[in-house]
Amino acid sequence: MKAVVLIGGKGTRLRPITYTVPKAMVPLRNTPYIEYLVGSLKRAGLEGAILSMGYLPDPIKRRFSEHQLDGFSLEYVVEGQPLGTGGGVKYAEDLLGEGPFVVTNGDVLTGLDLREVIEAHQDSGALATVTLTTVEDPTPYGLVEIDHQSRVRRFVEKPSYEEVSTNLVNSGIYVLEREVLNMIPAGREVSIEREVFPDLQAMGKLRAYVSSAYWQDIGTPERYLQASHDTLSGAVGRGEDFEYLSVHPSVRISQGVTLIPPVSVAEGCEVKNDATIGGRTALGNRCVVEEGALVEGSVLFEGVRVEDGAVIRNSIVGPHTVVQKNAVVRGLCVLGAESVIGEENVLDKEICINPRVSLPKGAIAS
Repeated sequence: MKAVVLIGGKGTRLRPITYTVPKAMVPLRNTPYIEYLVGSLKRAGLEGAILSMGYLPDPIKRRFSEHQLDGFSLEYVVEGQPLGTGGGVKYAEDLLGEGPFVVTNGDVLTGLDLREVIEAHQDSGALATVTLTTVEDPTPYGLVEIDHQSRVRRFVEKPSYEEVSTNLVNSGIYVLEREVLNMIPAGREVSIEREVFPDLQAMGKLRAYVSSAYWQDIGTPERYLQASHDTLSGAVGRGEDFEYLSVHPSVRISQGVTLIPPVSVAEGCEVKNDATIGGRTALGNRCVVEEGALVEGSVLFEGVRVEDGAVIRNSIVGPHTVVQKNAVVRGLCVLGAESVIGEENVLDKEICINPRVSLPKGAIAS
């Protein structure tokens, strides 16, 4: 059995990070998200995956060309134009075998045991099984109502609070029989969730699998940062060799530095005198944190420089950005690649700096 991984989207909710980094390559504990996803498919006993891509496919291909997958096969299809979730699956049709297959959206981090879902699907006699999870606020998602036999009764897309009848939402992971491919027209945009699943539900051939496993949509800054915190703390993906304080041997740490776990510091980083790396922080390759600076609860992509006395809290900082002396970046800022935050700036709350924008010294944004 193989999986189709849908990673063709532009990641617009994560801009400006995704102007230069495909969403599937955003790091979690200094490992690209797509590696967590492929690892979960491999552990489930699948023989391989087809990555259905569109936007910025080359960084993903390069990443896997550098890694051995021990017999797990990876194949690639690149959409000429985006054709929705159904189109993304249809592109992979010729690479799938005759039996059932798994489909997963490429922005879901989960601890789900996929083997249990596959077994439940095979026992159900359904043409499709959709996995469901519970959330506190279901209004940003599609609700799925089910009966006592786990048959899907109704879909409610992004309901208002008055329309909420359940907190079960589609978690973006499916097991489909090959016959479902015949229900997806070629050459036009098709949503599996809005077009194919309702038809299967009307036929009585759609089942649900409800999971209480960890689940997080990483497609927005808030949720991506939460997924980073959870991965660093071991709430998801914690193996036997998990370390709350993970520092690459090549890292240079000067006197008086404070590291507060959980922290991940990648290859080639330098942390200078009296700097503090606070809990739930990941420093990407070759980051430099200079004297007296503070980084806490944040994700720094590769090549970021944090100058003397600067502060970064609960923010996402894109590749090769410079935060100059005594600047403050806090409250879920999202900084695109090669941003330059001038000395003594204060950036607060959900401010997004477009790539390659330099603010003048002393400018205030809040």
